[in-house]
Amino acid sequence: MITVAAALAGAAALMCVVFHLNRPMFIGRGVLAWSMPVAFFGLLHHLFLLRQLRNHRERVAFLMTCTFDELEARFFQSLGTENLELVGLVHYDSYQPIGEMRVLGPVSSLKEIVRRENIQRIVCTNKSISDAAMCRVFCELRYSGVSVMPLVSLFEEVHQLVPLELITSEWLLTASSLPHVLYIKKAKRAFDILCSLFLFVVLGPLLLAGILAVRLSSKGPVFCRQVRCGRFGQTFQVIKLRTMRVDAEKDGARWSSAEDPRVTRIGVFLRKYRMDELPQLFDVLRGEMSFVDPRPERPEFIEELSQQITFFHERLMVQPGFTGWAQVNYPYGSTVEDAKWKLEHDLYDMKHMSVTLDLFILLDTVRIVLRGGLGERAKERLPRYEAIWFFRVFNERGR
Repeated sequence: MITVAAALAGAAALMCVVFHLNRPMFIGRGVLAWSMPVAFFGLLHHLFLLRQLRNHRERVAFLMTCTFDELEARFFQSLGTENLELVGLVHYDSYQPIGEMRVLGPVSSLKEIVRRENIQRIVCTNKSISDAAMCRVFCELRYSGVSVMPLVSLFEEVHQLVPLELITSEWLLTASSLPHVLYIKKAKRAFDILCSLFLFVVLGPLLLAGILAVRLSSKGPVFCRQVRCGRFGQTFQVIKLRTMRVDAEKDGARWSSAEDPRVTRIGVFLRKYRMDELPQLFDVLRGEMSFVDPRPERPEFIEELSQQITFFHERLMVQPGFTGWAQVNYPYGSTVEDAKWKLEHDLYDMKHMSVTLDLFILLDTVRIVLRGGLGERAKERLPRYEAIWFFRVFNERGR
């Protein structure tokens, strides 16, 4: 994304310079004749590199201190990541692995093991990565080109999500300090205002068509207002086109499902193409919402989900968004399990927020909306790591 943006900016600058030159510039046919073979061989070179990268497998060693670390190593091996190969285990001198996986040696010989086995990445637990005695060894390896990271960071890199079972207090503090203050307070706000104004102009006719469709298809108000939780839990009213019956919540607030009987006929269409969300551009302009961040949730559901999902309140640390990383990676859901998966994507978004990621999410949102939403097949691409939770509970009960 950055490379493409830089290329476009460079091309635009070059065109401006050429346009403002006083004397005419003529490019001969010989330039075209020479540029064609250069471009052809450049294309072949890039295709060769892509093929090599596709077939490359990075050699990984897993550093462990106890039985639970070994269970995590087994789990990592079961993921079946195409470009990562678990070579074996490196153990602390006070612990001897009991499983059937290959043992490379003790941690005291870590540098020798890395050279002998051609290790490119070392995965370890938070306990070992914070070991003061190993800090110097890890630094030497990192400056020698060997990556050293906990399993949660590997998940962020490979799957672009953060498993809740692997989150620690240290990870939360590190994640909260990474987004730049200037971007959050100034650049992100300017980005929100510009995008909202632009979409008002482009999507204004669609919004008017949605208003007319709701007015003609059912009785009652065109818009509906719902109380949602914003940053730090402060409540505000979100505006949406009404897609349900007027008495849809006469028995209280409850989650809407994919085939909710309360949704009107025109509401099904508006929800499929997210047209009911367009009035929320007003909330973005007012500063109550951002353009890209975790979606705002209702207070009733916040309290319920916080009791069942660890770290659910963390999503309230940032401004709620019009769209987000979870919306472009996970289909519509109405269960606690769905909320857990979305939270793992939201935490990744909160840690890695940037202009580049925001632009990528916006472009992906447009693609998904035009396709009518994500299908259930999107869930099949997610990693299966529920075993970590079982291992952790099993370990705690065994103490």
